[in-house]
Amino acid sequence: MFRVLSLASVAALVLATPVEAKRVMRLFTPVEKLVRADVVAVGKVTALEKDTVTAAPAPGATDKLTYKIAVLKVETGLYGAATVTHVKVGFIPPAPVDPNAPPAPVRPGRGGFQQVNLTVGLEGLFYLTKHHSGEFYVISPILAPTEATADGFKDQVAMVKKGVEVLADPTKALKAEKADDRLFAANVLVTKYRTYPEGGGEVENVKVPADESKLILKALAEGNWKSDPKTPQAPNAYQSFGQLGLTDKDGWTFPAVKPGEDFIDKTKDAFTAWLAGAGKDYQIEKLVVKK
Repeated sequence: MFRVLSLASVAALVLATPVEAKRVMRLFTPVEKLVRADVVAVGKVTALEKDTVTAAPAPGATDKLTYKIAVLKVETGLYGAATVTHVKVGFIPPAPVDPNAPPAPVRPGRGGFQQVNLTVGLEGLFYLTKHHSGEFYVISPILAPTEATADGFKDQVAMVKKGVEVLADPTKALKAEKADDRLFAANVLVTKYRTYPEGGGEVENVKVPADESKLILKALAEGNWKSDPKTPQAPNAYQSFGQLGLTDKDGWTFPAVKPGEDFIDKTKDAFTAWLAGAGKDYQIEKLVVKK
């Protein structure tokens, strides 16, 4: 007998902030997936259960969906699955294809993301969220697994492991010796704090402790604001800056950019100056579901 971890998540309904809604076609990075997931694991689909489960995709939803249940063997529990060997994962299987019917139009998920279809033998890096029923996990289209045969698979696993270490001890990560490591920690935390909870619900803004907020902002100011071609899956400081959503109420003004000047470089300079002046007492706020 194996131990099955059965908890809850949102299936077909995936909510995003307005900023995210404008960029849904961009594939999410491992960090963006990590902060949205309840469980992250390297594993293999070992079975599909015969019986399906009918359940509402979200609390209060009147329509119900029929989920096929896959059994995922956890080979390495990276986040939220350190003590389990198997988990149940619900998914919506594609409709049977009539070989005599004309090709049907493609109906992608939100923003062009295809619904995840799990098959026996599929191995990879899985990002799971809890179904609100408490009976199984689901994979939303934006958190599609990375197959073990994909290019950069090992690098993505390593990035998730590093991100988990940041979430476990933010202060330690923000005080790392190398500036790149401090920036990575800041990026993970800003992404975590400014991401709308995957499970939905009404949220409120709660200030991050002042000491931690200062360390995050300092790491952003000192970090690289442009993507490194060697690590395209890693977030950069400019992306995290954008998630802060600074306005004139925070004393922030975007710089005037002349022809030939680099907007990102100028914005970094303006951010550094803001942090030393009008933003010296600014505290980052995180989105928290109201209880």
